[in-house]
Amino acid sequence: MPSGQEKFVCIGDLEGWGYSNSDIRGYLAALSILQDCYPERLGKLFIVHVPYIFMTAWKAVYPFIDSKTKKKIIFVEDKKLRSTLLDDIDESQLPDVYGGKLQLVPIQDC
Repeated sequence: MPSGQEKFVCIGDLEGWGYSNSDIRGYLAALSILQDCYPERLGKLFIVHVPYIFMTAWKAVYPFIDSKTKKKIIFVEDKKLRSTLLDDIDESQLPDVYGGKLQLVPIQDC
């Protein structure tokens, strides 16, 4: 991260998420790495396009999340997506798929 910048914002898009492509142990490992190796680096995590079935997996993971981290996780309603994200992300830095002006460039296989 650039000098003077200590926190980051992340958008977790769960569109298309299902049990067939989920790994609870993987989620717990990722949370552990974030909490243990990068404490207090996460500013906010916006979780968007949340399928109803995800909440079952969330209930299994939630107890293992540090209380400070829990406060940084925000589930965003689809109808309030753009306005909620623009409260914390500048329009020039918000990807166009979420109503901002930043065009994403796909990563291609080598």
